[in-house]
Amino acid sequence: MLSHSESRLEAPQAASLAVSKKLFPRPLPRAMTAYAMDVDHLLIAEEPLKELEERALAKGKVEVAEQGDTYVLRLPEKLYAFYRLDENDYTIMVSEREPLVLVVAL
Repeated sequence: MLSHSESRLEAPQAASLAVSKKLFPRPLPRAMTAYAMDVDHLLIAEEPLKELEERALAKGKVEVAEQGDTYVLRLPEKLYAFYRLDENDYTIMVSEREPLVLVVAL
């Protein structure tokens, strides 16, 4: 028989991606902006970018937290679900130009 604590449902985890700090030339800000560009590309920028604002299918706020040598990027649930990041394989690349932009390619 399950005890009361074992039978409780756990709170859902935030939709997030874990990324090594080694990918970045400098620390990330605490908040970034995610842009859904097409079905295969999600861009995450350290600051709002007019060009992406005009072309994106959707956008949302990304919260950045640190866990040891990893950044945890908490994405809006609708973007995480749209890209099925819990099911799909993806690659994360970091631009070498300013401002800093992460490319999540599926």
